[in-house]
Amino acid sequence: MKNRQHGLSLVWCAVVVGIVALVAMLGLLSMRYDRNLFAESWKKLTASAPAVPAAAAKPTATAIHKCSVNGVITYSNVECKAGSKVELSDTRGVEAPKAPPAPVPQSSAPTLHDKMIDRATERAAGR
Repeated sequence: MKNRQHGLSLVWCAVVVGIVALVAMLGLLSMRYDRNLFAESWKKLTASAPAVPAAAAKPTATAIHKCSVNGVITYSNVECKAGSKVELSDTRGVEAPKAPPAPVPQSSAPTLHDKMIDRATERAAGR
């Protein structure tokens, strides 16, 4: 029994490396999707809200102003000297497509196109 290994076994090393890899993956996903997965997980575990700045919690609606900067008209949420406030209106969105027009009834009289087809078939049959 003197030849037995002391310290961490290979299984525990694999578990520790797996946990470190999981934490790194969560950090990368948090950066990619602009979310704080660590704070969300902590909130679920402790049932308390993560520390969020008050300005980021509730965005406020601001007025849009039409400004002229160096002769170019721009729209901004910042008030300018020579500009006016733009009144925004809510639109109805996308309207449903209209029904297609009714098909034109074809008359029983043959058209010029039909007559030409009949003549071509008669000539071909006459050969």
